[in-house]
Amino acid sequence: MSKNLNIGLRFQNIIFTILVMIVIGLLAWLGKTYHTEFDFTHNQQNSLHASTQKLLRKLDKPLQLIAYIPDDATVHQALKKRVTKYQKYKKDISLEIINPDLNPDKAKADGIQFSGQLLIRLGDKSEIISSVDEQTVINVLQRLSRDKPRLAVFLEGHNERQPFDENSNGISKLAKVLQTQGFNIQPHNLIRTQSIPSDATFIVIAAPQKAYLEAEVKIITDYIKQGGNLLWMHEPGEMFGLDNLEQQLGIVINEGTMLEANQALQDMLGIKHPAAIAIIDYGESELTKDLTAHTIFPFATAIARDEETEQAEQDEKWKYQPLLTTLPTSWLESGEIQGDVKFDDEADKPGPLDIAMTLTRPNSINEKAPDQRIVVMGDSNFMLNNFIGQGSNIELATNIFNWLGADDELLSITRVSAPDTTLDMPNWALYGMSLFFLLVLPIGLLLIGTVRWMRRRKR
Repeated sequence: MSKNLNIGLRFQNIIFTILVMIVIGLLAWLGKTYHTEFDFTHNQQNSLHASTQKLLRKLDKPLQLIAYIPDDATVHQALKKRVTKYQKYKKDISLEIINPDLNPDKAKADGIQFSGQLLIRLGDKSEIISSVDEQTVINVLQRLSRDKPRLAVFLEGHNERQPFDENSNGISKLAKVLQTQGFNIQPHNLIRTQSIPSDATFIVIAAPQKAYLEAEVKIITDYIKQGGNLLWMHEPGEMFGLDNLEQQLGIVINEGTMLEANQALQDMLGIKHPAAIAIIDYGESELTKDLTAHTIFPFATAIARDEETEQAEQDEKWKYQPLLTTLPTSWLESGEIQGDVKFDDEADKPGPLDIAMTLTRPNSINEKAPDQRIVVMGDSNFMLNNFIGQGSNIELATNIFNWLGADDELLSITRVSAPDTTLDMPNWALYGMSLFFLLVLPIGLLLIGTVRWMRRRKR
């Protein structure tokens, strides 16, 4: 090897070392400047729920988090890591950690009662939480994002569904969810007050079973004329004095009960009764476009637009849009549901039929206010404690309330639920597991212990 060749090789080695150092430096800079994460866990359990991501992107005000926790590096690091997940979808999120023992005056001024609480401030609104789990945070953000409280007035006095009734026929589960999202729920008796609260966002008529007085109906119809919003849920049967309201809205609520003939679908969804209607296809309504699962409506009836009603007789023209439509295999049964019920060409109406409808029109009182909104449903059972957990029932119910409250930006925000919380097993497997843990395993352990005891005794 010549001297020149040796010098050339050394020069090449120096250049190569310099290039390697440059590449390492560039990689370090890229790693520090740009950060990308990939979540390959099942259902992305280590990432924020899609609903949380949507809500964060829709918030138009800076979000400030102030944590009052002691000086603990491990806790601080865990909290910062959790907040980083939120900052990925909303850049103007700031986190401040304060030791309440060292800053008692500031903690008192912010309303902190004990160490470990977190103050969430969105714009000029704030709320204190004691847990930083995702569902708690998303509920707080929904409450803070509303420009004012939403008051849902439930009319009572006619055996309607009760929002605070915890029995199977009550709707307390839904009421609790709505309250966490910023709704104020208020039962209201028209006979006692002779009026509807002036601050009501909308009123709810939840399947009455006793007739309304003529004076009560007039209060309701006057409320509608003045631009009030309404959720009216009706069960199959008589109108209970609400015929004038039906005519005012230009709709027809049928007396029959919807039945489903698709037994294979019923079996797949675990439905035991033909009067429990499953909706699996949704139209273009903004209330249902983001629903990802079926919804179930037990003992529902059909709703249609009254084509004979003269639109000129109404104050303003309503815009009608079907909300929920049954499958072609369904029909409206006009007779009693007993034994083997079959479709009657002469008396029954074949599906598909609408069991819910939305009505909108410009607000005649305040042109700058959102459009007047009404939802009429031929079923209230889907909101009951017994059924609210089925499919997407709770998402549909909260969407209806948000839509009536003119909170359209919250329609796609669903509840965060843990994945894989159910275990579906055939009966033979369940019986086998029960037999093993309740009989085979205890007897086996007892036999093993007896054998070991006898062996030791022989020694």
